[in-house]
Amino acid sequence: MAHQFKPVDRESGMLLPHNMLDWVPEGHAVRVVIGAVEALATRDLIDRLVPPAPKGSAAGPARYDPVMLLTVWLYGYLRGVLSTRAVEDRCRYDATFRVACGRAVPDHATFSRFRQHLFAQAGLAEELFYQVLHVCACAGLGRLSVVAGDGVKIAANASIEASRTEAGLRKLAAQVVAGARKAGADEDAERDVLPGTDLLLGADTAPGPDPRSRAGRVLACLAELEAERQAAEAEAREQGKAYLEALAAGTARPGPPPATVALAAQQLRLDRAIAAEEATLAGWQARKAAGQRVTRPPVRPGTGTRVRSARARLAELQAKAAEAEAAQAAGGGDGTGKRPGEPRRNVTDPDSRLLPVRGGGFIQGYNCQDAAADDRLMLGGYACQDTGDVQQAQRLAQVAEKGAAVVAAAHAAHAADPAMLAACHDRMCTLPPKARTSPDHDAAACHHAMTSGIGVLVQDAGYHSEANLAAPGPDRLIADAKTRDLAAREPAAGPPPEDATPVQANAHRLATPEGRAAYKRRAPDVEGLHASLKDRIGLRRFSLRGLDNATSEFLFAGLACNLRKLAAIS
Repeated sequence: MAHQFKPVDRESGMLLPHNMLDWVPEGHAVRVVIGAVEALATRDLIDRLVPPAPKGSAAGPARYDPVMLLTVWLYGYLRGVLSTRAVEDRCRYDATFRVACGRAVPDHATFSRFRQHLFAQAGLAEELFYQVLHVCACAGLGRLSVVAGDGVKIAANASIEASRTEAGLRKLAAQVVAGARKAGADEDAERDVLPGTDLLLGADTAPGPDPRSRAGRVLACLAELEAERQAAEAEAREQGKAYLEALAAGTARPGPPPATVALAAQQLRLDRAIAAEEATLAGWQARKAAGQRVTRPPVRPGTGTRVRSARARLAELQAKAAEAEAAQAAGGGDGTGKRPGEPRRNVTDPDSRLLPVRGGGFIQGYNCQDAAADDRLMLGGYACQDTGDVQQAQRLAQVAEKGAAVVAAAHAAHAADPAMLAACHDRMCTLPPKARTSPDHDAAACHHAMTSGIGVLVQDAGYHSEANLAAPGPDRLIADAKTRDLAAREPAAGPPPEDATPVQANAHRLATPEGRAAYKRRAPDVEGLHASLKDRIGLRRFSLRGLDNATSEFLFAGLACNLRKLAAIS
């Protein structure tokens, strides 16, 4: 039996709708993005989106509409298209991108300059984020009964091979200077400014090194590492001084001394051991001279067991110190190793840090902190340089509270409209359908409980500390162990004891059914948001360099992720 196939005709003419918006159906993501951006497009926003014209430049052709460029970039991030050339290509051949750009096709350089200007504006990306968050909350998103906070490591626009220690940076600077001097001495050199010559300028020389040049970045890294080292040395000196004073007074804490005063502390212990033996011998001699009955004479001072042990330990520390000085004098390698021994800075992106990742290994990037509502709506976030999360718990709680306040203000308007309140409640309520529609169920009270503020902020064990648990802010529930260990604990019930410390009260709540149910929401909420940011948005590596640009792009990607959720319910 012969197969029958539908004909394929690629050459016949066809008519598209005259209105470009008719190319896509109602509720399509591009329509949602266009509507959201047009609702936010104020005169002040447009002025901030337009980069200033160069001084003395003549009036040229009309610029591309900044609102259109913002719309295209938002839709590009929503679709996971982050490359400027890919965005330009989509504007030529993708119907939805053509709707977003209005048939104008800016080149990739225009898109690149606009994104750089957008992220460079202080606070602009954050302002856009919270405005779109308000739009999403007005549409019925943002269940705040459980808010989850966590961090995600995102790679910087820099190679890990460009990380250098302070010694490595000084060697690199010397190589650049040597190359610049050699090129300057060459008779064939015709350029007035040679790469690396700005390293020859002093720190107080005007105009100084260009911070955008490689040489300028090397100097910036050196200055930052030197300042960090001097601050650490000053702190270590203060700690060592305090330890030696306590040791002399006999009130030093048990355990090894600070590394900076290990030799001095051991010498002090040796001197005290010798002085104790001398005092013992002097007392024996005094008793003997007084005619008292004495035992056999004590050991000669400096030969006792404690003195020999202290002297051996002092010799061991002196040998280690000599080896360290010899290794430092020898140069200690080129400073390009991947293992994080001493502090490093990246020449390509000095703000980025070498961060450990799950499963082993390191990436050159940023530690991005964010908070997600119980329906995975991103409430806020930022990029930081800390390798761990415990230092960011209180700042992240403040960010979560700020986003929750925006959501609560938007949902407060629903109380005046019963139809809107009912629709929002039906979408957000997690009760079974029968309980949700029961006459005894107060929909207004339930909606208020879900949207008036943060019910509980849950975080994993990386944020656990007594200071974070006792800090002011929203009610916190922080894990103090891994999930499998929490599940193996004996269950508890009721409130914690009245005399419990914050750590004990938190551990008790984690063992209750309510605490377990709340903490169980952490992984699907915030880690689900991270999966969307990395897999759907495609933000696995930042496009621009610098901490401020990383924060702006992280918020911009979260904004696009929120718009994706808004399009899903439109």
